[in-house]
Amino acid sequence: MSRRARISVGLALLLAVGLAAGARAATAGDLALALRFRPLLLFDTRERWRPLDVDAFLAEPGHAACPASGPCAPLTSLAQLTPAIDHLDLRGTRADGRDATAPDLATCAKSEPNLLDCDEGGRSVIYAHVARAGARIAIDYWWFLRYNAWSLDEHEGDWEGVTVIVSRAAPRVLAVDFAAHADVWRYDRGVASFAGPHVRVYVARGDHASYPRRCVFACRQTGGVLPESRFDGRRPWVGSSAAGCRRRCVRLLPAAGGAPASWDAWPGRWGVTLSRVFAPPVAPAFQRRFRHPFGARRSGRHVFI
Repeated sequence: MSRRARISVGLALLLAVGLAAGARAATAGDLALALRFRPLLLFDTRERWRPLDVDAFLAEPGHAACPASGPCAPLTSLAQLTPAIDHLDLRGTRADGRDATAPDLATCAKSEPNLLDCDEGGRSVIYAHVARAGARIAIDYWWFLRYNAWSLDEHEGDWEGVTVIVSRAAPRVLAVDFAAHADVWRYDRGVASFAGPHVRVYVARGDHASYPRRCVFACRQTGGVLPESRFDGRRPWVGSSAAGCRRRCVRLLPAAGGAPASWDAWPGRWGVTLSRVFAPPVAPAFQRRFRHPFGARRSGRHVFI
C-alpha cells in the first residue's frame, strides 16, 4: 500500500472513530435529558398494570407472532418481527385482561398487591425519543402496558405517553403535550403541575390516557363528551422517585443510525385485533406523535373533577 493510500485509510478510520464517538455522546446527552425531565406517573388506585421493559416483555413465554393469514408461531426471537408478521398474540386469553399477567407474578416484587405486573427491581421502564426543531427540544416519552381494559375498549397491548417540550439553551420546560385516546392535547399554562422539572401525569384506569389533573367522579375525555375512567393519581409509579428510578427507569427507544430499530421498526399490531374501532397499537415509530412531536392540539379545558 502506498504512503498516500495509508494516509487515506488512516484518515477514514479517524473519521469513523470520531463519528462513532459523537453518536455515543449525542445518545448519552439525549438519555441524560430524558432522565432529567422524566414525568411523574400517577396511577389510579385500582389500576392493575404498569409500564414494562419491552425487551423483557417480548422474551416472556406465551406470546405468538402471527402472519395476516396462516398459523401463528411462538415468539422466541426479535428477529421474527419482520413485515411478514401482521400482529402479536400476547399471553392471556380473557377479554377483561385478568390473565394478562407477568409469568412470575406470584413470586416477583411489586409495589401494590393488586398489580398484574412486576414493577420493582428495575422491571418497570418508560422510553424516550428526543427531537430538535430550532430553539426547542421535544422529549417524546412512551410507555407500554400489556393490556387495555376500559368499557368496550378491551384489547391486548397499549402504547401511551406524553411529550415534554423544553428550550434548547439552558433547558427548561416550555409545554407538555398529553396523549389521550386519538389525540394529543396541550393545555393552558398552569393547568399541569410540576415537582421540580417533572410534570405530574394522571393516568386513566384501564385505558391509560394521560391527563394533567386528577378526576374521581363523572370523568370525561378531553375534546368531547365521551366518558373516561377514573384517574385519582393515588398510586405513583416506582420510577417517579429518585430512589425508585436510580437512573435506569428511562431508556431511549431503540435506534440505529438515527432510524428506529429492533421492535420499534416493526410495523405490526401489538395484540390481536378484536374490533376495528378499538384496535391494538403499533410501535411508537409508526404513530403520529412520534412523527410530529410538536403537533399537539390546543385545549382550553381547566376543570377535570
